[in-house]
Amino acid sequence: MISNKNYHNNFDAASDLFDKLRERTFLKTELNIVYTDLANWERAGLLDIGGESNKGEWKKLDYIEYTWLKIIEELRIYGFTYAEIELIKNNLFHIITYDEIKSAMQIDFENVNDIVDKTKIDMFNSIDEKEFNMALKRSLLEQTIAEIITKAEQTSILFFKDIPGAFIPISTESFRGFEKINSSDEIQGILARTFLSISISDIIANFLTEGKGAFEKRTISILTKAERDLLKHIRKRYATIKSINIRFNDNRMDIVEITTIKKAKLESRLLEHIKKGDYLSISIDTVDGNIVHFENTQKIKVGH
Repeated sequence: MISNKNYHNNFDAASDLFDKLRERTFLKTELNIVYTDLANWERAGLLDIGGESNKGEWKKLDYIEYTWLKIIEELRIYGFTYAEIELIKNNLFHIITYDEIKSAMQIDFENVNDIVDKTKIDMFNSIDEKEFNMALKRSLLEQTIAEIITKAEQTSILFFKDIPGAFIPISTESFRGFEKINSSDEIQGILARTFLSISISDIIANFLTEGKGAFEKRTISILTKAERDLLKHIRKRYATIKSINIRFNDNRMDIVEITTIKKAKLESRLLEHIKKGDYLSISIDTVDGNIVHFENTQKIKVGH
């Protein structure tokens, strides 16, 4: 099992996660799949269980093979032939190259700049392309699984019978990318076709310690991180908020000043709030010498 908490938004742990995904964990007898189907898929070359693994591990699947096996199972239920699945396999297990990643980043540059630290982008751009391709050797499916675990984001892959071997990974993050580059026509073109949608996040949930709960707390990723932070603070204090002042830096939301009103029936209760040290400024209102409420203005950095 893999703990989503160890990798959520922790891009520095990516190398460890890829090693974890290659651990041989699932016995063939634990897959809840008819043995004859499994044997037929292996014989047809749709599955290559074990690969170059050590002796004694050949009967076990790693997390990537398990995910692919479950995809095959869904594709067969919906009538995809062995030949069609083989084309999909060749494309899903295509080893990603440096040039392909760089091209994708350039197409989706606004979205990438929002979610990836600039220093990491600069580091990637400075990497030697040949060394990167020799060291990486990660398939598109492997990369997709790792991103789903890291981002804890609901993700599906759309498969098209009328376009042999074609598929499109789709998530709330990808919809945000379409919006950033004003490509709503691309979404309409996808929806105009008939396709099979397989939830990869549901498959992955089977081997996450948090199960499907790992994906339940995701916010609408069509928003930037700063916007999500702002909504989080508003929801937390919505009953007491008096005003919100937002400061921008380089056209990006930077600091939010939230003023809240709290009732104070006793001076001792007010002192408790002051002792917490949470407040940058406090304004007190009194009536007939008695404190009736106080306002607190807190400055919060967002999107950092």
